[in-house]
Amino acid sequence: MSIYNRSYMRGNPTPFQPSPWAVKSILITLVAVFLLQNILRHWLGSQFLELNFALNLQRLSEGWIHALLTYGFLHSTEGALPWHLVFNGLMLYWFGREIEARLGSERLLEFFILCILSGGIVWSCTHFLTGQAASVLGASSGVFGILYLFCRFRWNMSMEFMFLPLRFTGQQLFWVLFGFQMFFLLFAEIPGTGATATAYSAHLGGILGAFLYERHLIFRPSLISFFRRNAAPEIQKPRWEKRAAAVKARTGDSFKVNLSNRGDLRHEVDRILDKINDKGFGALSEEEKRLLDKAKDML
Repeated sequence: MSIYNRSYMRGNPTPFQPSPWAVKSILITLVAVFLLQNILRHWLGSQFLELNFALNLQRLSEGWIHALLTYGFLHSTEGALPWHLVFNGLMLYWFGREIEARLGSERLLEFFILCILSGGIVWSCTHFLTGQAASVLGASSGVFGILYLFCRFRWNMSMEFMFLPLRFTGQQLFWVLFGFQMFFLLFAEIPGTGATATAYSAHLGGILGAFLYERHLIFRPSLISFFRRNAAPEIQKPRWEKRAAAVKARTGDSFKVNLSNRGDLRHEVDRILDKINDKGFGALSEEEKRLLDKAKDML
């Protein structure tokens, strides 16, 4: 178990630090889609989701670009067995929570989607070059991206897993995972001799997306925060500031107030006091300061 997952390392959520939600949301989505796949396939005899949202070269050539992302939220329903989903879900839960604690929920979601996209692109290029007709689905490209970042955060740190009586660093773990994926890519997936349809190229594509994210995007504002900031409603200036700006545009900093009318004088004093409250006394012009001195005696 990661030290960041222990209760005494997490701290209590506050209104300014919302509780993590990305890993939970992704897992709930994967489970919901898997249940829908099984209902359609085993109750209604339809593979609508697999046919329209899994990634394959034929659909891609027809312009189904969305499949480069949607394939990552589908899983194998062969025999209604959930092992494909269970493996990816456990990896996401075990390693994704530490990445979420380090990056935040918005960044983890953005990172996960980027790894799925890069995995889909690398898989498509690989099978285009080999000419193999196949389809791919599953979140493993995003999971391998998370594994890469987990290893990078613990690159020189010694660690062990409960089910493995071995100690190793993040660097050693990464090279073992990378070596296995390259071996099976070269001698199983590309020649088409593998006993399973495991998409090792998609796994490597997820690692590539994680590498690019770490090098170029990890310290930049997230796209989600960028869109949220742009969508935020513009704060309107108070009416007195708009009127003052209009007066200044016509007359510059010098203007005259009719001191014979107490109503106008009170209104102008209120405007000046609002300006002091908003910008400080130093923002007043000389004319506004003289007006306050005169109003003090008259009012």
